[in-house]
Amino acid sequence: MSTQKYQRIYDYIHEYQNLVYDFYSKDVVAFLTTYYHIDTDTTIWEDENVFAGSYDRVGEYSGVQWSKILLLPVYYSEEISTAFDGQDMGYIKENETSFTIPSTYGFTPLPNDKIKLEQAYLQPVNDVYPIFNVTGVEKSVNTQRTFWKLKVKVEQSVTEDQLNLQVSNVYSFFEYDKKIHTLEDAQFMSKLLSKNEALKVCVKTNLYDERSGYYFANNNVAPC
Repeated sequence: MSTQKYQRIYDYIHEYQNLVYDFYSKDVVAFLTTYYHIDTDTTIWEDENVFAGSYDRVGEYSGVQWSKILLLPVYYSEEISTAFDGQDMGYIKENETSFTIPSTYGFTPLPNDKIKLEQAYLQPVNDVYPIFNVTGVEKSVNTQRTFWKLKVKVEQSVTEDQLNLQVSNVYSFFEYDKKIHTLEDAQFMSKLLSKNEALKVCVKTNLYDERSGYYFANNNVAPC
């Protein structure tokens, strides 16, 4: 009596999932950003109604703290739509678009997060790109691996200098393992990769024998 291997059917499903959530989150065209994520652990939340107005996001009276993530790639940037809003101060031009972030980054985007495209160290001469404010977060599917679609709008009054004064921790996206690490760990791993690459070139140049295909120790050559 033969039995059907149901595991083989589900393996195909898992292969498709790995294609979508692993391949596309690593190999699609990305835009590097500085991402300011609300630090929910260190932020001082206002638990009372303030008569003077809404809770301040930046400034000396704000309790919001940010986790600053450098070199964070975002994907699938949509066309920017422009709308004019008539207010007391006059017409305000609002630019809206959306980005996509995979859940493999290990954090959940929140409304009022800030996104800065083309940082000063990428465009040191002409850093005129705006800061975007996250106005909405949509989850693609209710699975373990998913995508976050961020609705963003150009920030009208907040500057990067103001945000940096309220940064609690600085992180960096590390391209080698596609993960977010502390800035110190990312710098250390970058140095290790550079040393490994230099060691690889040194060994290839000084110790490798092309005719035999083996590596030989040579006492007449300085170590790498």
